[in-house]
Amino acid sequence: MNLLFVEDNKVMQGLIGTLFESWGFKFDVASNGQEAVELAICNEGKYDVCFMDTSMPVMNGFEATKIMRQKVKYFPILSTSVDLRYEKQLLKLGADEFIAKPYEPRMLCNKILSLSVKAVKIHINGGKIRFRKEIPMDSNELKELIELDKKGLSKFSFIDSGHKFIVHKNLQNKLSNDFIAKGKLLSEFLDRSPDDPGIIHLYASNLSASKRHITPSFLDELIKGEDEMMENFTIRSEYPEKKDDNNP
Repeated sequence: MNLLFVEDNKVMQGLIGTLFESWGFKFDVASNGQEAVELAICNEGKYDVCFMDTSMPVMNGFEATKIMRQKVKYFPILSTSVDLRYEKQLLKLGADEFIAKPYEPRMLCNKILSLSVKAVKIHINGGKIRFRKEIPMDSNELKELIELDKKGLSKFSFIDSGHKFIVHKNLQNKLSNDFIAKGKLLSEFLDRSPDDPGIIHLYASNLSASKRHITPSFLDELIKGEDEMMENFTIRSEYPEKKDDNNP
């Protein structure tokens, strides 16, 4: 997790920075909007989320958000302020979420984690299967991924073939176990796309996939069994929550 942390108050930089470190987040600090824009342009593609204060010297959060949306490849922005009246304006300028000060550390962590959700792309490189998580293309895709994540689902795509599926969130772990740990040549899973569900057979040799189309009612019958099986591939959260609920 790489964050762009934008805050002009040195005390808050220290307090929030300590929280980020305790959660295992890496971050760059900008003391105003201009520094944030410069870092975002210089490090395009590096940051998973930008956590940005609103009232700052040199350049405020409003202007910085506007410029980022014009000049930088999309990545989620979480805005914060003590003034609730700013929320609508910030969202209109391109922020994805707003959190009011003061906030509980757990709430902040959850907001950041929800915005860092990604789609997974799979490809073969040098005969090896590679999984790559990618930041959403825009705010609409982010909203889609957030809603899928709430249901325990994720979006997978295969770079070479163009196949796209809606799958259980643990599928990456299952495929890693099947193809890498066990050396299987074939893995099977459900495509839960509401408009075209099916049973997918994925071949490790070239990531070619065959799909047996099924009805939504048959999908519902199969989901419970796959959910139970996928629990075997659950791993500990990469970014566990801080349990201290005291305000920063």
